[in-house]
Formats: sequence, structure tokens, C-alpha cells
Amino acid sequence: MQVHYFLIPPPDAAFAEALEARLQLVPAAFRHPDPRDRTWVIAADAGMARWLASRLQQQPGVSLETQGLVTLHPAAVEIWQDAPREILATLEPVVAWFLQAFPCRVLSEEGEDWTARYAEHPHALFVEEDAWG
Repeated sequence: MQVHYFLIPPPDAAFAEALEARLQLVPAAFRHPDPRDRTWVIAADAGMARWLASRLQQQPGVSLETQGLVTLHPAAVEIWQDAPREILATLEPVVAWFLQAFPCRVLSEEGEDWTARYAEHPHALFVEEDAWG
């Protein structure tokens, strides 16, 4: 399973608005309350999302490292998925939809090009290497 990677859509793609509209449909997702932060948090369920959003309002420095994170950058989408299976089950359809909607390059956090392996098979990003053939 991959933990941290980037999806790079074509330069002229209006991907950010489309992705945010898709994330708004996910009950377990919410946008980080800091208006300067374009990160969406994927929680285990809608109740946990409400609790986390409330906690972030009270304590902005709360760690989100065990949640799924989708951060929109001007030319890329950053995915952090070092999270439990129930969160990955919510995040995977979003990533699969995005890769279908926008022909992206898939890059590791070090910049290694993973496009050939994962762009057409996004499920492989969510399973252990030896479990996907």
C-alpha cells in the first residue's frame, strides 16, 4: 500500500473545483477549518468527521496523521493515506474517480513516476504490493 503520493492532472484541467465538489458528497469528509489550508480530512464516518472538525476548531494543532488527507495544490493533489482500512475504503473511490475524470501522472513523494503502475489501476494504491497482481 502506498502512503503518500501526488496526482498531477493536465496543466489546463480545472481539477480543484471538481474534486472539492466530489469531496462534499462524502459524509466522512470535511475541509480543514483554516481557510488558507486546502486540505480535506477523510475520517472513518460522518460522526467522527464532525467530532474532528469541532476539535480542530478548538485546537488547530491537532494531529491528523492517522486520517486520510487530500490536499489541493495549484498543480497537484497530494494524498496522505496512512490510515485504518475504514478510512481507506472511503478514500479509495474518491481517488479512483479522480483518476478516471482527469488523466493524471502519479508520483511518489520523492518524485518517482508511478503512472504506468497505478493510473489505470488505482486499487493497487490501497493494497499491499503482494496482494495485487
